[in-house]
Amino acid sequence: MSLNIAQKNAVEFTNGPCLILAGAGSGKTKVIINKIIYLIKHCQYEPDNIVAVTFTNKAAYEMRIRLSKYLNIPKIKKIIISTFHSLGMEIIKKEIDTLEFNNNFTLLDEKDQIVLLKKICKKEIKNNIHSLKKLNFMISYWKNKFLTPLQVQLLAKSTEEKDLALIYKKYNNYLYHANILDFDDLICIPTLLLKNNKKIKKYWQKKISYLLVDEYQDTNNSQYELIKMLTHRDSNFTLVGDDDQSIYSWRGANPQNIFLLKKDFPNLKIITMEHNYRSSGRILKAANTLISNNIHYLKKKLFSKLEYGNLIKVLIGKDEENEAEKIVKKIVSQCAIKRIKYQDHAILYRGNYQSRILEKALIKENIPYNISEKSSFFSRPEIKDLLSYLRVIINPDDNHAFTRIINIPSRQIGKITLKKLEEWAIKKNKSLFRISNDKEIKNFLNEKTINRIKKFTSKIEKFTKLSHLKPSSILDDIICDIKYETWLSKVLKESKKIKNSINNIYTLSKWFKNMLKGDDFEPPMTLSQIITRMTIRDISKNNITEEQEDRVQLMTLHASKGLEFSSVFIIGMCEGILPNQKSINNNNIEEERRLTYVGITRAKKQLFFTYCCKRIQYGQILDMLPSRFLFELPQEDLEWDKNITLDSSIKKIEEIKSKICNSKKNKNNFK
Repeated sequence: MSLNIAQKNAVEFTNGPCLILAGAGSGKTKVIINKIIYLIKHCQYEPDNIVAVTFTNKAAYEMRIRLSKYLNIPKIKKIIISTFHSLGMEIIKKEIDTLEFNNNFTLLDEKDQIVLLKKICKKEIKNNIHSLKKLNFMISYWKNKFLTPLQVQLLAKSTEEKDLALIYKKYNNYLYHANILDFDDLICIPTLLLKNNKKIKKYWQKKISYLLVDEYQDTNNSQYELIKMLTHRDSNFTLVGDDDQSIYSWRGANPQNIFLLKKDFPNLKIITMEHNYRSSGRILKAANTLISNNIHYLKKKLFSKLEYGNLIKVLIGKDEENEAEKIVKKIVSQCAIKRIKYQDHAILYRGNYQSRILEKALIKENIPYNISEKSSFFSRPEIKDLLSYLRVIINPDDNHAFTRIINIPSRQIGKITLKKLEEWAIKKNKSLFRISNDKEIKNFLNEKTINRIKKFTSKIEKFTKLSHLKPSSILDDIICDIKYETWLSKVLKESKKIKNSINNIYTLSKWFKNMLKGDDFEPPMTLSQIITRMTIRDISKNNITEEQEDRVQLMTLHASKGLEFSSVFIIGMCEGILPNQKSINNNNIEEERRLTYVGITRAKKQLFFTYCCKRIQYGQILDMLPSRFLFELPQEDLEWDKNITLDSSIKKIEEIKSKICNSKKNKNNFK
């Protein structure tokens, strides 16, 4: 692979800590691939001493595919290429005896956390979904700060904070007794282990001779601490990131981690990659000009050797429907005149709610489209049902999975029965599965109900035996034995829903068997490993489509990161939408600007911004102001829509411009 000077420097610097500040479209994955090859072929590193961390399983798999062109399969299999969570899992499994965990633990995904919290704090929260999400966020925050329930309780200043600390304690106790870990545990537990055990820390630092981390700007506090535990001040590692593309603060990501590196690793080498291979010069000029309004500690400016390119268009709609109509009209025109395929067009927006009017306009013109889904393939009910059966087979103490499937299909075991069972399980300090076989349950349940419960637990025991004898058929055996598809058809009723669900089950079964067999890049996996992998995975329907259909792509700006399209529309460029109102109120404009920057740098040849003068919100017609970001762009490169008279007063727009000028002055003073 040919490399430019900056890329070559990044690949060949292997002696000491290194930060590659890689701008959008500058070939960071290419550098990581080349660096792994260079370490093995020129620096004599053993493949099993190299660890590459990415943020998605999809990215990890693609990295293996690309490496296969230059390294043989046995070598690729030895390299650990994984997500942070998978790496954490690897450490936990290896050090299971020291941690004193039961080896057959299962994982709780993010949606199940909400369900569990709802269950264990009914009295305190009373099914308020907003409060549950807030509590879930707080527990994640505490774990990422390595705070125990006791420490949170000691730090609590109000009665409410003390109550939350008690719920945190109940939540942790539930996980412990059910032999379950949540996602945050996969980072926090190994990090604390390495902090507190010098011998184990030394082993892992020796084991990982070279560490590479992609998308470093998206790391949170605990992930950064894990990196520090796996390395030391003079370690050989490479972290690749871009502070201008840090857009996940709501998920705990901390762009300050980039700036902390110099303090924690004084010998840090910083290599900047600014040559963009994706976008036209005009698009890059717009991106650079916009992002220059943010405060920067490390300088970077993208450039391109591609043509300067078309003017950037600003389309203005009278209202939201007119805005959507103009977008669709422009797509039709580009497909007809410029012969651009539908799939080369992306419509990006700040929030999922913005897609509704777009869908209506696209359907009206018979334009095929694909909307990026919010939910994962693995969060679909039929998939969670079947995975819950497998989870109970692996870990009979998994009360959460047990509760989900005890009535799937219906076994006439009611809520009152389950409540009695749960109360008895707590009293006896046993799991629901184990208490179901307790002789004393006849004291509070009738014989008919006991027989129903025992019939269910006998099935689980039978499935457990079958899973050892013939794991490849266990999923199909479960589906057949419980007549799951028949039950699903009765529950769903609509033929389209039934067909989709059965197709999903078929896909799950196919993946399950493939994982058991393994392939060129993945060794055969055990049942336990498969359930862990499937719980961690972030695959959505869009990722598993075998053929790329010719459809316009609709997605949020967050979902667009890492993708590229010939033609990009960034819609809803209004104050209160982009930047959104919450960010305006909290004075968090910089992240909104980074989000817009990410959207701009997805475009290769053509970029459009759109907004509307009026929109309806909660039944009220609101006058909208164009986003301040439109005025931060180089005006000589914009072509504003001239077919409409703006209702927004020039005075208000001038006020926005004035605020922008003042903020620039303040920023320069700060510097």
